[in-house]
Amino acid sequence: MTNLFRWPGGWWDPFGTLRQMRRELERVVGADSYGGRLVGGGSFPPVNVYSGPDDVIVQCEVPGVASGDLDLSITGETLVIKGAKRQTQQPDKVRYERRERGFGEFSRTIVLPDPVEADRVEAKLDAGVLTVRLPKSQAAKPKQIEIK
Repeated sequence: MTNLFRWPGGWWDPFGTLRQMRRELERVVGADSYGGRLVGGGSFPPVNVYSGPDDVIVQCEVPGVASGDLDLSITGETLVIKGAKRQTQQPDKVRYERRERGFGEFSRTIVLPDPVEADRVEAKLDAGVLTVRLPKSQAAKPKQIEIK
């Protein structure tokens, strides 16, 4: 919430400078307010998690990351996606006018909504999108109960 005060000549935000310093520090150190690593200005990789009746799907955008640079692990109901986005080679004696494409190691931990069968997990990388299909365990699937 922003606290603004009416000041002669306009509005004044007493914490505006502190907020600006915090954003700049987060940009420089590469961390967001929630402890995530930043690559290119946001939590990386961005993920979508959704579930159907039989499985949980995790999709994340990892453009420019090769499948060999990704590592997936699952423990209980937690999926960990680790990887590295490599720096591209630049010609000698160049000066960046703008540099927004990040590189470096990243890690995302996703708590899954249901228990899954870890031995049947499938992962596919296509056009920079990693799709992980995690079949739900039998205990997590809804069961129809007959009424007598």
